[in-house]
Amino acid sequence: MKRLTILTGILLTIFLVQSAMAGDYSLRGKTKLELDITARDYSQKLDYLDPYDRDNSFDDGQISFGVSHFTTENSAVTFMITAAEVSSDRYYDDYGSFTLRSSIVPIFWGSRFYMTDHNGYSPVKPYLAISGGPVLGVNNYKSLGGSDVLLEDDVYLAFGAYFGGGIDFMFGENMMLGINGGYNAFSDFKEYIGERDNYSGAELGISFGFLFGGPSHYDRDYDKPT
Repeated sequence: MKRLTILTGILLTIFLVQSAMAGDYSLRGKTKLELDITARDYSQKLDYLDPYDRDNSFDDGQISFGVSHFTTENSAVTFMITAAEVSSDRYYDDYGSFTLRSSIVPIFWGSRFYMTDHNGYSPVKPYLAISGGPVLGVNNYKSLGGSDVLLEDDVYLAFGAYFGGGIDFMFGENMMLGINGGYNAFSDFKEYIGERDNYSGAELGISFGFLFGGPSHYDRDYDKPT
């Protein structure tokens, strides 16, 4: 969590510097590289050992990477991948130690629909989002007994969808800071991944976007009404 705080501070500093630079806020034709830091609520379907434990339902924050392409001023196609470690446990006995690390990896394609002016005059851009795709669940087993090390990875497949929205704030022409929230609806895994077989739940996050490409200044000015 400390590393996420430091990373967030560095990125916010960059955005504050960029905010002093005026720019064209048009999105049409641009591509955005995005980094999201999210907290997710996995309070549903705990395993039989802890059916009422909600103390740690929100995780400490996970990082997602994505790319979006703005096909128009008001819409974008998106791709996002997250590698979220959901549990890590170590056990000891007379023969050594046993470690279980569990992760889920949602791989989602989707769309965003921006509720803003079609000429790109405003730096504030609220949107609705929908996406979906496969969700990988991974249990990594590591057993240490004397000089012997045994490793095993079990991978399971589920499917999921995300429904949500947020607000993006543009800082100059090439940087974007956003807040977002929504709900993840996943199918069940065949086996427990860590403490749960289903990771449906809400999420809240902030995003950092870096924009490039798009029409030239001349083309954008030409499209604007006189």
